[in-house]
Amino acid sequence: MLRLLRRLLTNDRGNVAVIVALSLAPLSLAALGALDIARATAAKLEVQDALDAAALATAKTTISDPATLQATGDRIFRQNLTLDSDVTLTSDTFTFGTGNKVEAGAIVSLHPLILGSITGGNLAIGAHSEVTRAGYELEIALVLDNTGSMAGTKISNLKTAASNFIDTMSAAAQQTGDPNAVKISLVPFSETVRVGSTYATASWIDQSGSSPINNEIFTTATGTQWANRFTLLTQLGTTWAGCVEMRQAPYDIQDTAPASGATVFTPYFAPDEPDRNGTGTFQNNYLSDGTSRNATWQVRQGSVTKYVRTSGLDQNGGPNWGCGLQTLQRLTTNWSGLKTAINAMTATGDTNIPLGMMWGWHTLSPNTPFADGVAYLTAKHKKIIILMTDGQNTMTDSGNSNSSFYSGAGYVWQGRVLQANGTPVSAASSQTQRTAALDDRLEKLCANMKDPTKDIEIYTMRVEVVGGTSTVLQDCASAADHYFDVTNSNQLDAVFQQIAGQIASLHLSE
Repeated sequence: MLRLLRRLLTNDRGNVAVIVALSLAPLSLAALGALDIARATAAKLEVQDALDAAALATAKTTISDPATLQATGDRIFRQNLTLDSDVTLTSDTFTFGTGNKVEAGAIVSLHPLILGSITGGNLAIGAHSEVTRAGYELEIALVLDNTGSMAGTKISNLKTAASNFIDTMSAAAQQTGDPNAVKISLVPFSETVRVGSTYATASWIDQSGSSPINNEIFTTATGTQWANRFTLLTQLGTTWAGCVEMRQAPYDIQDTAPASGATVFTPYFAPDEPDRNGTGTFQNNYLSDGTSRNATWQVRQGSVTKYVRTSGLDQNGGPNWGCGLQTLQRLTTNWSGLKTAINAMTATGDTNIPLGMMWGWHTLSPNTPFADGVAYLTAKHKKIIILMTDGQNTMTDSGNSNSSFYSGAGYVWQGRVLQANGTPVSAASSQTQRTAALDDRLEKLCANMKDPTKDIEIYTMRVEVVGGTSTVLQDCASAADHYFDVTNSNQLDAVFQQIAGQIASLHLSE
């Protein structure tokens, strides 16, 4: 064997070929190593892109449970990951990090062509990604229809959906680490809104009857007369239940701070309706008129001397008639308190969407009566209203001389609701005209809230409405994907969760 080797080394025939062959070996090794490096780089880029996409997607959800975060992140990551046959996924992790971050990591294994002889096996390739979830602090008002048509399954489904929405948003807020990340208010509405009797002495409630609408219900043979509504309640031996009436236009659709006159809020007071001399049956007749037999129904109804102590007065008859709905809740992070209020909601009365929406705005406004909201256009803050209703605006004809039931807009003959042309609706107006007038107030109100100087974001839901038009609610919503036509109330939970997801995606991540 040694003799053969010597002969080969000393034989110079074919030396060029041997030299070339020997020189190609290191060049081939280098080429294969370079190819391994290129393959590893490509795999690294693929893993990083898929991981970034998965981290961003999970950060934009309202997920607060670590196990759910891992499962969701893993699923999205695998959906976005495309690997060559000789690259395998070893592991991936999705966790909540400090500073309200979602942190993601992944490792893949590459089978090398040559570098394995150096590294001792497959190449481990890692990637890491972080996404900060906290983007905005949110103020959200839930403005929920509690009218009579919501009774039964609809209000039951609404309670479940609204409570689950609270749970979802509170969990998302908890993950931010910011105690003010999300605040929520609740405004149940029907034909009025109940702020609560605790505000009976508040300066923004008309304490002295100074509002121009105060006297309108106390009619006389020649006009109207003054009366202090709180005094009349005391004389009756009862108290104010906490409902309020619409302010006089234009303040009915503005968040002007209450100071005096037309800007203060009139306490709800349903007058005793007449014993006789009118047409039809008067449903809220709870006192003897105490007037002459020939007195007109207006004089009988407007008398202020008849309000003396009596018994049996409640939301079903008396000055608080129609004020049986749940009290609104101001902006809060008391999630259990909000859910308790939601579960106490009851269905009663007609539909006055502008009044409900206006109080939703009041709960978000930096102005009194509550002044709970941050200043408009504050950086990294967003104000949001979610409106749910199952019907059209109504002022139902009562079938008697008043031509309507008493509500937060008074009687229709008071002319407190303006039509699009600026003239008030009247007792002779049809239901179509009344609805159109309230719709116009709602349109103007939504425009005021969405004005760039206020920038309130609005979601609207129409539930199980088979008649009328959805144009008003569609136009009120901030965008096409902010309006939901819910054909069955059992879909409410899914819609509220979709809205929660949209809010989190837009405002709780960046």
